[in-house]
Amino acid sequence: MYLRLFYISSLLGFVVLQSSFNNKLNLDNFQQVINQTTDSLVKEKLKQFQLGGIERSVDTSNYDIEKVIAFAKTFIGTPHVMGGSSKQGIDCSGLVQVVHMEYGIILPHSSHEQGRYGTVVASVDSLKRGDLLFYYSSYNSSNFITHVGIYLGDGTFIHASAKSGVIITKTSDTYWKSKYLFATRFKS
Repeated sequence: MYLRLFYISSLLGFVVLQSSFNNKLNLDNFQQVINQTTDSLVKEKLKQFQLGGIERSVDTSNYDIEKVIAFAKTFIGTPHVMGGSSKQGIDCSGLVQVVHMEYGIILPHSSHEQGRYGTVVASVDSLKRGDLLFYYSSYNSSNFITHVGIYLGDGTFIHASAKSGVIITKTSDTYWKSKYLFATRFKS
């Protein structure tokens, strides 16, 4: 009996240790984002954002990124409507929310809050098709993160632009490159 309790206790200790180790790795990804930020105000805002929680998990049992992207592309040309979530009008976080919901990923209708879900991808060189890209100060808001898009690969992303509606844009676009913060990934 004692040996059995010791084994379970040791196993639980390993699980806690493993969980702490994974958490440290995840925090290290976000710390990389903070460290590579040169603007001190943005750096402070990232630290504040982190305090609200990051890398929340999502159920990926029905998740298929190729289907998510294909569905997102059916929205191309849809006009931008703040708070919208249909083909009659949609905003950036509405697009991300609607297309992911179709495949079992439940997200809030807020780019700021969507940034809290998935594994943080610190380096733009590590981006993969389907990653969510997060941007700041794209319009006047009390939220730090104000824009989100879905990375398509080849340096492009799909998003709902305030001026053009749902479009595909190059990540190297001067405006978006200057506002980029980090990415998240739901499934490796």
